[in-house]
Amino acid sequence: MKLFSRRAAIRLGLLGGAGGGSLAYGSLLERHHLVVEKTRCPLKKEHADLAELKIAMVADFHFDELQEGEFVSKCVEKINDQKPDLIVLCGDYVSHESKPVEALCEHLDKLNAPLGVFAVLGNHDYWAGADSVTKQLTRVGIQVLRNQAETLSYHRHPFQLAGLGSAWERKADFKAALPHSTVTSPPVILAVHEPDYFDRVCKNPRLILQLSGHTHGGQVCAPFYGAMILPSWGKNYISGLYRRHDSHIYVTRGVGTLFPHVRFCCPPEISLITLVAPN
Repeated sequence: MKLFSRRAAIRLGLLGGAGGGSLAYGSLLERHHLVVEKTRCPLKKEHADLAELKIAMVADFHFDELQEGEFVSKCVEKINDQKPDLIVLCGDYVSHESKPVEALCEHLDKLNAPLGVFAVLGNHDYWAGADSVTKQLTRVGIQVLRNQAETLSYHRHPFQLAGLGSAWERKADFKAALPHSTVTSPPVILAVHEPDYFDRVCKNPRLILQLSGHTHGGQVCAPFYGAMILPSWGKNYISGLYRRHDSHIYVTRGVGTLFPHVRFCCPPEISLITLVAPN
């Protein structure tokens, strides 16, 4: 299943023609114009002990589309250059078949962070073969969280990183990931591929931040209009940091593309989120 329909692709082609080479720019240049987006996410007072925790996030490689190993290697290098405390991969490593994830993992194997490298699966990973994708990620030391949580510690202050299955595929289960949750349990950072799942959990008092991908930031955005087309489960939170109630969500634009392989006003993104003490 594609992010864009054939009709939408025609519309984008017309937009590119009207822009005098815009489509060529989006395909040949902006698609590889990798940006490190640095964001500061404020904490609630009771979670201030986690201030300065740095999380690097990347999503939506869609590696089997173009299999651009050199570009992925560049992404990995830039992530490591940020010296994050924690790295979270937010799904859609492939689009249609699972076999190319083996080659992708040869690059992801070089990711390094003191608190570890964790992953969740996206809807395309389930369509391609969730168990196969999980096996290859695990092979290179990346812990895949499928409705599971891992307790971590930052300067001796515990928190839980919870990872869910794909919401689109009805595999996301927050309660299963945190079965014994109480108000005195450690705060939670949640990774789930589809951002609109945030509407179901944003009132949870333990939730600090949800990390998601899925939207590609729209992949193609029109000036003064924004994202032209968005997928299911990716319509409410498109790109960047949002707040609802006392929780936040950050949605990364991702690094890969689905057909048509164009980015316009929406460059590929590595996200670096630093938790900061409240004012």
